[in-house]
Amino acid sequence: MTRISPENPEEPALRRQRISDFARNEDGVITIFTIFIMLMMLMVAGIGVDLMQNEMRRTALQNTIDRAVLAAADLDQTRPPTDVVEDYFDKTGLREFLTDVRPNQGLNYRNVTAEAFMRTNTQFMGLLGVDTLPVPAFSQAVEEVPNVEISLVLDISGSMRFSNRMKNLRPAAKDFIDIVLMGPAANTTSINLIPYAGQTNPGPFMFSRLGGNRYDVVAMDESDGGVDERVNNTQLPASETAGTGTDSSARYVYPNVSSCLEIDNSDFQDARLPSDGYYEQTAHFMNWRIASEIVRDADGNPVLFDENDEPVESGGTTRFVMDWGWCPQDQTSIIYASNNATVLKNRIDSMRMHDGTGTHYAMKWALALLNPDSQPDFAQMALPANNLVPPQFSNRPMAYDDNETVKYIVLMTDGQITEQVRPKDTMHVLNPEVHLGDRSSDRKSTTSQSTNVSSFKKQCDLAKEASRNVVIYTIAFEAPGTPETQMKYCASSDSHFFRATGKEEIAAAFSTIARQINELRLTQ
Repeated sequence: MTRISPENPEEPALRRQRISDFARNEDGVITIFTIFIMLMMLMVAGIGVDLMQNEMRRTALQNTIDRAVLAAADLDQTRPPTDVVEDYFDKTGLREFLTDVRPNQGLNYRNVTAEAFMRTNTQFMGLLGVDTLPVPAFSQAVEEVPNVEISLVLDISGSMRFSNRMKNLRPAAKDFIDIVLMGPAANTTSINLIPYAGQTNPGPFMFSRLGGNRYDVVAMDESDGGVDERVNNTQLPASETAGTGTDSSARYVYPNVSSCLEIDNSDFQDARLPSDGYYEQTAHFMNWRIASEIVRDADGNPVLFDENDEPVESGGTTRFVMDWGWCPQDQTSIIYASNNATVLKNRIDSMRMHDGTGTHYAMKWALALLNPDSQPDFAQMALPANNLVPPQFSNRPMAYDDNETVKYIVLMTDGQITEQVRPKDTMHVLNPEVHLGDRSSDRKSTTSQSTNVSSFKKQCDLAKEASRNVVIYTIAFEAPGTPETQMKYCASSDSHFFRATGKEEIAAAFSTIARQINELRLTQ
């Protein structure tokens, strides 16, 4: 201890001076400040490292739970949803963090909700008393198959014989059927299959119901183009003499083997079925020459076929790739509201090409068969006596604003809309065998190409009105230029239009459309 002696009175002042000098001394201040700042920076960086590590673990956990619920919610998934989710977590080594799985499913939907939780041990935040950070994850996925109504419109005009278009179309269209009717979707999905050429054939029942008036029945020999009246829509009175042919037991008559209605321009101004109550029947004729194919054997020699399409050594003909008629014959008429994949695919396999390209007719039928005003017609077709619509679809088409119903038109063509021509005489004796191209004096134009294009666009516009909620997909199959422009116009958007060339692209177009219709949605 320093003592202050009376002999040294300056010691207190000296001490005060030294203390004052120490207080004013700034040596080492920057070093201390620097150390403080560095500690703060390290602390912030450490917090950032802990948060980044936590976010990485959260992302991995969230990605796992998202993938798991998506797979579990797939209606095509045969395993129990809980098992699927747990398996995903097992594979990623995160099983212990899965806390809850809640599946909920019904006839046409499956909803899977899952939760997971883990904690991240901190490395730096522990200094602040935060030893762990929470890592929650939640996900919900639903695949819902609402009531789906589809009008599938397929071009079967004669130009489809080029470049194997028809051959390539058939498997692509059948794959579309398989996809949209896969699993539980078949319970709620109905398909109107609408083949079309120069006209669209609604079939004998709808022809009659809508007021179709068939042309007269007259005798005609098979050699002149007559057909067995047993396959005809009209028969002669038993007392009248019929034509003759190769089957001596058969009665041959003028062909009446199709059921197209001669609807007029006014019918294209609304979205309903033809409703005038009286329509003439489209004649049985060809405008352009019917196309045939020459089938050759291994030696390159032409193969001939008989009337049953069986190969013969002599006396036969080359095989036709088209059937006679601007109006498709009844075996290639519309199929209504079907969910029977076998029936639909058999029709696709068996449908035959015909003359002309009347896309406006096909679009008219496609929209009308989605119009709820047509429900009484579907109810009649669903009656056991008619058996044209499955009983469960007797209430279709559903209302446009039904929240549980979606409506689609899928339209495919390979050519532009043509002029509509007819024979001046509906029952001219040459109509069944000589095309109008060689009989210009017997031919008349009923509507111009531009008028038919306008009718087509009007139907597209009606379908795209917001109140109808109809989604339109279109495919231009090896049809550049004008046909492509027409298809683009009709599609709901540019993304709903597809351009296809060759087997792979037409298959991809139909498959993509089908999978978009069956879209799986992650809801949260």
